[in-house]
Amino acid sequence: MREIKNIKILSRKSNLAIIQAQEVGRKIKEHFPDIKIEYINKKTTGDIDLKTPLSEMGSVGVFTDDLRNDLKANKCDLAVHSWKDLPLDLGSDSVLAGSLKRADQRDILFIKKKSQENINKTKRIKILSSSPRRIYNLEPFIKKYLPFNLDKIEFENIRGNIPSRFKKFLSGDGDGLVVAKAAIDRLLNNPIEEFDNIAEKMRKNIAKCFWTITPLSQNPTSPAQGAIGIEVLQNNNELIEMIKKISDQETLDCVNRERKILMNYGGGCHQKIGVSYFVTHFGLMKAKKGETDDGINFYEWEKDNISTNFDKNINENQIYPSSLKNHNLFKREYILEGTKRIKEVSHHCFWISRSSALPIDAQINSTNIIWTSGIKTWKSLAERGVWVNGTADGMGENFDKNIDNLNTNPWIKLTHKSAPKTKIKEVIYTYFLKELPIEKNITDKKFFYWMSSSAFSYVLKQYPEIIDEYHACGPGNTYEALKKVIKDPKRLEIVLSYNSWKKKLV
Repeated sequence: MREIKNIKILSRKSNLAIIQAQEVGRKIKEHFPDIKIEYINKKTTGDIDLKTPLSEMGSVGVFTDDLRNDLKANKCDLAVHSWKDLPLDLGSDSVLAGSLKRADQRDILFIKKKSQENINKTKRIKILSSSPRRIYNLEPFIKKYLPFNLDKIEFENIRGNIPSRFKKFLSGDGDGLVVAKAAIDRLLNNPIEEFDNIAEKMRKNIAKCFWTITPLSQNPTSPAQGAIGIEVLQNNNELIEMIKKISDQETLDCVNRERKILMNYGGGCHQKIGVSYFVTHFGLMKAKKGETDDGINFYEWEKDNISTNFDKNINENQIYPSSLKNHNLFKREYILEGTKRIKEVSHHCFWISRSSALPIDAQINSTNIIWTSGIKTWKSLAERGVWVNGTADGMGENFDKNIDNLNTNPWIKLTHKSAPKTKIKEVIYTYFLKELPIEKNITDKKFFYWMSSSAFSYVLKQYPEIIDEYHACGPGNTYEALKKVIKDPKRLEIVLSYNSWKKKLV
């Protein structure tokens, strides 16, 4: 096998593409320090034509074909792409040799602060985006999860690299801009000295906006978004072996699953299809949402390869609670001191596990970040006029929030006085739990779903015999608490929500 001494890395000419290419180069140098690396770049068809919406351009590879042609002509050794831009079928001349660990795959939505008054006055909002997927996903999301009472949402095409899009956005009449969060993170966190001014300008521009990271449960992203694709000629076995050694297998597995699903729908950036896979401590999660070319809508938000430890078609009388509508184990009594403390806090990130943890009359300083445990809490807070920056999407407090490039404020949790200690150490107690009577026939139940560890502990204390039945809960702090008590792993299952648990059972 020949020894490789020099590598030419080709990328697009945009700042982001150069950052990604050098990220690959640094990783190669970490493993093979003696190799000399040369970076080259060029404009592609998609960089030259900045007027035509991507969904209307003829070729799928408008950002990649020109690079791939240079690779095939031996003008470089490898081409670095934003993987989402690559055609689903690469042909027989080249291979996708690997990928670095994926960056944040979510989208981020910016709303100009100066637009807020006019949005509230006119009940209209204009969002800049040229992606059919984003338009399909974000129209219902914006209506439900932003703190505006909107009558109309408009979408307008925008093209160009991220800094130029921001410039157009801030100087134009658009109210919002949606982009890939991975792009924002890479521009803000780039180590290239000559790009320092770009990061500084980006931070100043972001400071003029409200921002919210759209959850994968509501806005699954373009397959491979956030991942870097490293393309090499099919016959370059030595380089392929090198790239394998710097590649992240978890990223490859997730992206290949996403692209396979897109291929089943025909592929192409004109489609209203989002697919996201990601790894959690309880298995692989899948988000899938969109509309086919035939107008058929679909939606999935669940663990991949779901299995159960019991037979289906359970009698509904055997499950607890039978409904969430009138299910209350506790009455909440608010702590006045907690409401006062919230008003005094600035430059923090608030973790809010349920909307009731934030008292109705609480005043939140505008320097704070708001993060919810789930999407239901987000919607409730938005209806109260609270701007929410993001959510754990039901994945639990330990789920990576990934906002350090945007905000490094310390975290503080709003919760009740008897709540167990968790990863977030600083706490404001906003309410007490006062126990209410438990329904009498609970000993007849065989299947239980727990919304909190407090509910589980209270019922178990009254009816210890239920420990031998089947239990389910979300993947966060409740699960961590329950698994310390329920020793048989077959008796405890993670299910993302009560509704999906009940649907699966009955």
